[in-house]
Amino acid sequence: MAVSRSAKLVALGLFAAIPACTRSEPAPSPRTLAPESSARLARSASAAAGASSAPLPEPAQVAPPMPPPLGNEGELIALEVPGFQPAVVSVPSAVRAAHPVAVALHGNFDRPEWQCEVFRPVIGDTGFLLCPRGKPRRDVPKSLDRWEYQSGKAMAAELDAALAALGQRYGDRVDPGPIVFIGFSLGAIYGAPLVQKNPERFPRAVFVEGGHNAWTPASAKKFAEAGGLRLLLVCGQAPCLTNAQRLTSKLTKAGLPSQSGGSAKAGHTYDGEVAAAVKAAFPWLVEGDGRWND
Repeated sequence: MAVSRSAKLVALGLFAAIPACTRSEPAPSPRTLAPESSARLARSASAAAGASSAPLPEPAQVAPPMPPPLGNEGELIALEVPGFQPAVVSVPSAVRAAHPVAVALHGNFDRPEWQCEVFRPVIGDTGFLLCPRGKPRRDVPKSLDRWEYQSGKAMAAELDAALAALGQRYGDRVDPGPIVFIGFSLGAIYGAPLVQKNPERFPRAVFVEGGHNAWTPASAKKFAEAGGLRLLLVCGQAPCLTNAQRLTSKLTKAGLPSQSGGSAKAGHTYDGEVAAAVKAAFPWLVEGDGRWND
């Protein structure tokens, strides 16, 4: 039967009026999973939850950049010390965040510059070398430029002030830990009681041509029990060397590791063969203190 054009349009209009989202058929029932499928999904979900709660890997640690060199390596630098004459400092050439310190106390009729010149190569390039000046000798022409320490108490006070001035000038580049003590002649004589009273500050010490008589098995035992670690007695003359060899054996037996060395013919000095003996024993002296490793 023929359908008129108007009837067709009416039919099309009715069809277009039905909303597109309308659905007359009922929605299908949810799919029922088999028991083994449910268990498998549960395990997967549990694994995913565990993976999400696992700690993230630590980020790679980046080493901080090394500080620049201190500068003036190999030069002797005047260090202003409040209340005292300027000390002399030799700056290490090694590059590290903080450097250990050695102090060198000169003898009578001596100069701090000479101590720093001689002991710089002895201790190596790792640490600061501090050489306090003392007082000028009054019994010789000023042009000779010779110095002394007026007393053990005065030397100790000046050393304290010089160490403080070193820290003030170089800040955290100076390691505040234990200090290596080196004393020659008068510096050694005045230095022995100072070291014995401060074993934690000066646990490793070198006494050249002086200060040996202050050490006995009893004082060595007390020093070691309070934190003292090693002692080096060095000589430039035969009687001194013989006595030092005998003494260090007794001090070691008392609990303080000790060594002796030097020359029987060099004389009352700290350079030449005597300095060479200190240099040879220095690795033993600082053994166990990693700050002195190059």
